Amino acid sequence: MNRNFIIKLIHSTLAQYDYIGTERNIPPEDLDTLICKCEREHLKDLTQPLYEVVHDAVYNYLTEDGEPW
Repeated sequence: MNRNFIIKLIHSTLAQYDYIGTERNIPPEDLDTLICKCEREHLKDLTQPLYEVVHDAVYNYLTEDGEPW
């Protein structure tokens, strides 16, 4: 799985939530956690589109106030 593609999906999803334009930036360790979470979840069910997996992971990240699961 291409991690660069997942990173682009994460950043585009964050942009949809207007997260990147704020004072808060996603720390590198949280980005890595999101990537790993997306890879694990996608491998569990390859029929689920990757963009849905990424969207769910980013939504969960943001609703936890920046604290990854």
